[in-house]
Amino acid sequence: MKLLFLSHEIPSPAVSDLSVHYHHIRDLSKLYGHNITVISFASERSSIQDLEHLKSFCSIEDTVKMKRQFMKLPVIVAKNGIHNLPKNIKHGLLVNELDYFYDRRMEQKIQEAVKKDTFDLILSTRHMANYVVDIDVPKIVCPLDAMFEQRRQVFVNSEGLQRAIYGLRYVLNRSHEKHIYEAFDACLVVTQQDKMLLESLNPRIHCVVVPVGVDVAHFSPIDRIEEPSSLVFVSAFQYPPQVANVLHFYNEIFPLIRKKNPEVKLYLVGRDPVKEVVDLSADPSVFVTGYVEDVRPYLEKSTVFVAPIILGTGMKTKVVEAMSMGKAIVTTTLGVQGIAVKNKKHVVVADNPNEFARATISLLKDQQARATLGANARKLVEERYSWETMAKALNESLYKVLSQRG
Repeated sequence: MKLLFLSHEIPSPAVSDLSVHYHHIRDLSKLYGHNITVISFASERSSIQDLEHLKSFCSIEDTVKMKRQFMKLPVIVAKNGIHNLPKNIKHGLLVNELDYFYDRRMEQKIQEAVKKDTFDLILSTRHMANYVVDIDVPKIVCPLDAMFEQRRQVFVNSEGLQRAIYGLRYVLNRSHEKHIYEAFDACLVVTQQDKMLLESLNPRIHCVVVPVGVDVAHFSPIDRIEEPSSLVFVSAFQYPPQVANVLHFYNEIFPLIRKKNPEVKLYLVGRDPVKEVVDLSADPSVFVTGYVEDVRPYLEKSTVFVAPIILGTGMKTKVVEAMSMGKAIVTTTLGVQGIAVKNKKHVVVADNPNEFARATISLLKDQQARATLGANARKLVEERYSWETMAKALNESLYKVLSQRG
């Protein structure tokens, strides 16, 4: 099958929001022999190494350089929205937030590719959906989760000017997902909850669920001595939901743990932490690493992996990776959304601060309980969440879309 994949950044196994797309491209090419062409933006966070690696299993068009300027988002959206106004109105939108990603060079590159080659199917990240919404080729949009619900959560939990800003972004994103996704043959998401949210938003949206996978060979248990009383939380600490999650943990849960275990240490591992997160390192028991090339050493040495998720949608990649490494995990119901875990068998689920703190304190003291949880978690991942398993499900979905087109 000849596939065109559109991405807002160079797909990378090292970046959470891009790793799913990277593994889909790699496995559809290597395992199923599909001929894949990738057209992508490249920003300052893009890696030349990732680009060269992708070329080993797919064709890469010259990337379009894009400087990320989120502080200028309203100005860029307004400017590009004038050009795209006819298309936006056609799809029920006066303002399209994802006009931020509009670029004439990218538009021309995609149009030329579609004219030059006969693609059987187009896959697109949600950011790139506007470019192909009117192209009459079987196509799948890959938002992975219901972003409008995440925006709603942030809006509800914000105050003052931030509440107004996030309220507007929620309204715009909800409108975009409602009107744009219905033009695609399928909408790829990672949990049944995201499917339910999007199909409730618009019954004409047809969602396909393919969970997040993990490289079980790369993220495998290593017999290394744990650092006593150490907790690790891995996330992208520049986004509002993740910032809210870590601040909730530090303010509401960590003091309860420290009261019972004064020696406890907290490692916050993830790229581009905002000032509110960096400032936590003023506490001598908190270590904010920023970007690390490999998270595995931090997972290996931690006593307990914590995922105190109170805001967010989709499936938490970092939780699945920690499970794959056989770590004892304390998380919330949201933290294991879309993952077929049983509480106290594979992970410990605790949805209020006191329960979360008690579970973490207990595991810090109980090496056997940690080992049992970790072994069960690893077994579940091996059985159900390898990338090879997910590629099979995705490949079947591609052929189903084509068959429905006739």
